[in-house]
Amino acid sequence: MRRIALVNQKGGVGKTTTAVNLSAGLARLDRRVLLVDLDPQSNATVSLGIQPHEQKNTTYAILSGAKPEPLPVEENLWILPSSIDLAGAEMELASAIGRETILRDALADLKGFDFVILDCTPSLGLLSINALTTAGEVMIPLQCEFLALHGISLLLRTVELVKRRLNPALSITGIIPCMYDARKSIARETLEEIETHFKDKVFKSKIRTNVRLAEAPSHGRSIFEYAPECYGAEDYLALAREVAGIEAIPRAAPSPASGALPAVQ
Repeated sequence: MRRIALVNQKGGVGKTTTAVNLSAGLARLDRRVLLVDLDPQSNATVSLGIQPHEQKNTTYAILSGAKPEPLPVEENLWILPSSIDLAGAEMELASAIGRETILRDALADLKGFDFVILDCTPSLGLLSINALTTAGEVMIPLQCEFLALHGISLLLRTVELVKRRLNPALSITGIIPCMYDARKSIARETLEEIETHFKDKVFKSKIRTNVRLAEAPSHGRSIFEYAPECYGAEDYLALAREVAGIEAIPRAAPSPASGALPAVQ
């Protein structure tokens, strides 16, 4: 079972979109996937059409001692939903013994999944530390803009600190370029800088700027359910294949006239 924490720097974008659609993409490749929503905003939960206030077996309940009971979303995909109650969890857990490993202990007996995807909070607090202690891998969705790359140093230091003190098996296995528009020179230059810095840790699959990805959460559906023919679905399926180690299906080359991939479909 691969346990992957999806994190990004504070203020970053693309994390929850990637958590939801990577999970759905892996499910379409016949992998059994559990998505764990650790964000009090419940964006991953809402993005899959689930009302947080109607759920009892939430990640907050699990951190408080309840037995995990994953909620089925679609074929091969389950979720442990979040709720607003999670907002107070960091304060409540601050004095708990072994507070950094509560989530890892709570999920220790879960079986039958190929992937567990942990959607972390935007801030690097106790909930994110729990996710990093539970995970074996870290993947970082990174927006292809200058400031996104320069805001990642604190995140990298946090991952390294958790690795040294709490989870020696933890490693950064992938940087996911998001909101990529090949027509913009800043996007191409930022991608080159990301590839120079992280080398082979950068996924070949790039998530292009795509309006359908922004629309899908308001309909409570993954991109594969909402707009299966769009570029967003194509990109996230390619990413899922890469994560799962399945040989990629070659894409059609971009038009020689434009020299760039379309931004939206």
